[in-house]
Amino acid sequence: MRGALRSYSKRLLIVYAALLLVPSAVLYVFLSRTLERRVQAEQELAARTALHSVQRVLGEYVLTMEPGFGVGTALDDPLLELLSRVAQHEVNLYWGSEIYASSKRDLFAAGLLPRRLPGEVWLAFDVEGDELARRTSRAGDAEYLELYAPLEVPGQPARDAGLVLSMPLLAQQEEAVAEAGRLRRRVLLGTAALFLLLAATSTRLARRFTRPIEEIVAGTRRIAGGAAELGFRPEEAELEALAEAIDRMAGRIAQARERLVGEKRLVERIVESVTAGVVALDAGGRALIVNRVARELLGVEPGQSLAERLREDASLAPVAELLAGPPSGPTGQVAVRLEPQGERERDWTVVRVPLAEAGDAAELVVVEDVTGVVRAQRLEAWVAMARIIAHEIKNPLTPIRLSAEHLREAWLRDREHFEQVFERCTSNILRQVEELRDIASEFSIYSRVPRIERQEGDLVATVRAVVDAYRTAPPPGVEVEFESPPGSLILRFDAKLIGRAVRNLLENAVRASAGRGRVEVRVEGDQAAARVTVADGGPGVAPELLPRILEPYFSTHSSGTGLGLPIAARIAAEHGGSLVARNRAIGGFEVIVTIPVR
Repeated sequence: MRGALRSYSKRLLIVYAALLLVPSAVLYVFLSRTLERRVQAEQELAARTALHSVQRVLGEYVLTMEPGFGVGTALDDPLLELLSRVAQHEVNLYWGSEIYASSKRDLFAAGLLPRRLPGEVWLAFDVEGDELARRTSRAGDAEYLELYAPLEVPGQPARDAGLVLSMPLLAQQEEAVAEAGRLRRRVLLGTAALFLLLAATSTRLARRFTRPIEEIVAGTRRIAGGAAELGFRPEEAELEALAEAIDRMAGRIAQARERLVGEKRLVERIVESVTAGVVALDAGGRALIVNRVARELLGVEPGQSLAERLREDASLAPVAELLAGPPSGPTGQVAVRLEPQGERERDWTVVRVPLAEAGDAAELVVVEDVTGVVRAQRLEAWVAMARIIAHEIKNPLTPIRLSAEHLREAWLRDREHFEQVFERCTSNILRQVEELRDIASEFSIYSRVPRIERQEGDLVATVRAVVDAYRTAPPPGVEVEFESPPGSLILRFDAKLIGRAVRNLLENAVRASAGRGRVEVRVEGDQAAARVTVADGGPGVAPELLPRILEPYFSTHSSGTGLGLPIAARIAAEHGGSLVARNRAIGGFEVIVTIPVR
């Protein structure tokens, strides 16, 4: 039934059937009732005619009687039986108020007819003056009609005679019911035949109306399967216009499909040709698209679960751990160092990109082996570092050489003042040697940040411990403030390295304030990352110098080594985070260190 109600043709057939059934039922009821009333009217008319005939016969019979005979002796049951057979109706005679004679006394014995004349009959004759009275009686579940008329005796009024004829229509009622049943069946057959004829006609009309629509639906399914047109032309003008519109749409769809197929092939060739591994994953983590490099690096094939494949290879455990959590950083790009394969370690970059509204693909993973690039960058960095070290070492060596030459010259020529020269030259030499040691120490720290040892701890407590050393004895004219959320901020990090990074940032901030401002240190965090901000009230950094602020040995202060910020940036990167340095809108400079929670 639900399927029929959802079908347009079925609903149309149901509406046609309802429109045919209701008039047919009304017509059947009307004809049945009309025929029944007609049969009953004919039966009553025949009974009235028979009753009048009996009245005339009995009146003539009484006139033929010889004088001296009583009416009661002449009108008896045999006479009424004879008249009943002639009139084909039962006849009863009431004298006074009691039954006197009857053509069938069994009806009175069975209680179907009243032995006394009914009161409504007397009322109709005596009060209303009617010449004929009707009365409806019931025999079981059937109703029948009784007709009453006074019998006139010659020589005296009918009312004074006290004789009343009655004619019950029991047998005639049965015949009428049977006749009405026969007529009702005929009417029912006629109505059913008419309904079937009209239903067949309406079905044909409905099918003829809905067949073009079904053909159009079938054509659209063929278009969905790749056809470029409906392949069907309706005869109706309205549906023909619809078919032409669908054909135009199908043509545009076919052209768009060809363009998409071409673009898809182009994208596949591009993805297959790139030097990075590309894997498209569905919502369940299964690979949908895998290019050649991804198959070589990860060993995954289309249809396989990437997480399960990575767990099978112990050397890819860092990648599996990375993909198990949410993307890190704003771009989702994370550097991963794998276990040595052969004699050297491998450096990969992994990029995770969520794909919204991209069909079955839910995430894109791009893996690139940057071992050679990292190695080249390291060599280039060491070359640059060697130049810087050579330049910085050469500067202190010059005064050392000059002091040594001056000592030798004073020893040879002016031994009287040698002691003064010796003290001055050796102090200068020691000072330059100390500067060389500081330079070597700073470069050593920057070039080799110790291996981090993550442990669960309170970042707020670690930063507060570093800040308290400056708050206890702040530099002259500088106020150091610390701000953090209530409670603690627990995550896994290397407290020693983070403390060193914060100390370097504080040194730069205090130096930039130069006794005329305050330094603010803030710790804040959320579910993704924790942030440590060190801000000062100094002059800031010139905009043209900001791009170089994280370069090794670049400093805006004459007394700085230029390695404080690079060392802090290295420590943040080792924790999987980042460092951002920028000028403040209200004046001054701030550095933000971000450490991911995972």
